[in-house]
Amino acid sequence: MKSMEEIIQAAGEGEPARLVVAGAGGREVLKSVAEAQRQGMVKPLLIGETQKIRALARELELNISPGQIIAGKSDREISEVAVEKLLEDQDILMKGLVETSSLMKAVLAAKDRLLKRRLISHLVLAEVPALDRLLFISDGGVNIKPGIEERAEIIQNAIDAARQLGWERPRVALMAAVEKVKSSMPATEEAAILSKMADRGQISGGVVEGPLALDNALFQDAAGIKGLTGEVAGQADILITPDIVSGNLLGKSVVYLAGGCFAAFIGGTTRPIIVTSRADKAETRLASLAVAVLMSD
Repeated sequence: MKSMEEIIQAAGEGEPARLVVAGAGGREVLKSVAEAQRQGMVKPLLIGETQKIRALARELELNISPGQIIAGKSDREISEVAVEKLLEDQDILMKGLVETSSLMKAVLAAKDRLLKRRLISHLVLAEVPALDRLLFISDGGVNIKPGIEERAEIIQNAIDAARQLGWERPRVALMAAVEKVKSSMPATEEAAILSKMADRGQISGGVVEGPLALDNALFQDAAGIKGLTGEVAGQADILITPDIVSGNLLGKSVVYLAGGCFAAFIGGTTRPIIVTSRADKAETRLASLAVAVLMSD
């Protein structure tokens, strides 16, 4: 699939996924849930301030029964109940108006049942007007300053997610400011080490190369001018950033600077978990729901 529209359309073609929303009392949250319900993607279970959820649901024409709302007060309580329900009988968990830290604590408390590997990571699947393909970006939301072993886990989570969504052998670019290894830039040295780790099978399922700068990772003209060859240069499917700051800036620039859209979710979990910013609009949340529905299949 090459566009978010294709993903949203595909997500509405199967049986509705069972969705639990942690902190469902936000307009943009319920707007996305209502649209996803109209398109046949989800059957929601909403946790949060009951009266607020009911009022917004009526206004947005969200079709829910009394049993589809569960009262919750604090972020901690809402997050814990949401994770409990996910483990009981739900397919997808979406973060609404709760702090990310509260939800992640609840997720990590159930790590034996919810985590595929020892590290989870934040993933964005972006559609940008300048590109002819969808693009994964990681990690801009969970791991603050990962070391080499942590970045290897982040890469593996991204590859696994891409393969689950239909990329047979995703091409991974390890991002830095330049494409040459320089001792003054630790990100370039780490990228070179991670590339070799992938060559030796410590990271599997995709092609991993780096360091690569943004232009020569994405565009073949830029890679050609620099004389870069290989399977990834100019045609990356996944961008792995060196820290949370660069990942967060790159991910948000998709919407706020490039006029694109993205879906945001957690990699490395047994069931899809959507984690978007509380400021994100319904369009971002709907795209995230569509991706999660396809992953839950």
